[in-house]
Amino acid sequence: MNVSRLTDLAVAALGWLAYATRRPLRGSTSALWAVVVGLVTISLIPTLAIGSSQRPTDLTFEDVRLQEIPANTTWVRLEGDLQKADGANVYHLRTASDTEHYVVVTALVALETGPVEMTGHLMFGSLGAEIIGFLDADVPAVPRRDEPFHLILVPAAIAIVLAIGMSLGYPVIRRDRRSGSSPARLSPGESIKVDWSGRIGRVTVADDVPIPSTISLTPDPDHPEISHLAIVADGGSWAFRLRRAAPTRAVRLCRVSGSTAGLEIHAQTADIVLAFPDQDSRDRLVATLS
Repeated sequence: MNVSRLTDLAVAALGWLAYATRRPLRGSTSALWAVVVGLVTISLIPTLAIGSSQRPTDLTFEDVRLQEIPANTTWVRLEGDLQKADGANVYHLRTASDTEHYVVVTALVALETGPVEMTGHLMFGSLGAEIIGFLDADVPAVPRRDEPFHLILVPAAIAIVLAIGMSLGYPVIRRDRRSGSSPARLSPGESIKVDWSGRIGRVTVADDVPIPSTISLTPDPDHPEISHLAIVADGGSWAFRLRRAAPTRAVRLCRVSGSTAGLEIHAQTADIVLAFPDQDSRDRLVATLS
């Protein structure tokens, strides 16, 4: 499977997901947008709560030594090797990479020495050559909070997928290229099978429920640059005038079941999308219109 087909399948899946979600909502786009907003809110509320909660700032020993600390930061978390010092409940916090400097740690109770992760309020005062800071330790140390962001952000991720799918529509319409061959033009009055959707006059047909029809072109005998395009289906018939200069675009209609050749036609009284059983039929109509 080539890259183009994989891309068609991927965008079709996005469009289909939004379409399938909208169906239980009676096809209401506004209701689906409300679902998107609700999903974003579900992720946003705990994210804001976590972001606004107070927690110690993680610092390295080097941050403290160089005093490279965010402004207004006093509550910190440090890791190192805690050693007993002279005095009641006084300790030195060092690291293996810098044995010359240490943080003086004080606590209300005795602390366990050795490798530790500590939290507390950091201060800088009259520092000696070896002292790089003073830490009033929390007892016990505040544990790290492992917020499940991978779960918290799932609703927002679903909302993004739905929003992209809504913007794509279903089936997803992508630009296509005509074949390199020179297909034969349609003969006057010759018809080909199509499924049509869009707008003709006051009649609108949704893209997801196209009408199986046949289409034919008849040149205007008095105006060579104008053709009469007729669409005939079991439920009725439609027609409009189409100039040769009318904007058209060869497209692919991408569904999860596969892609079909299509053509967008924009006329003064119509904006339609035609789906063809094969690319040759589409290219023959394009050649006739050119």
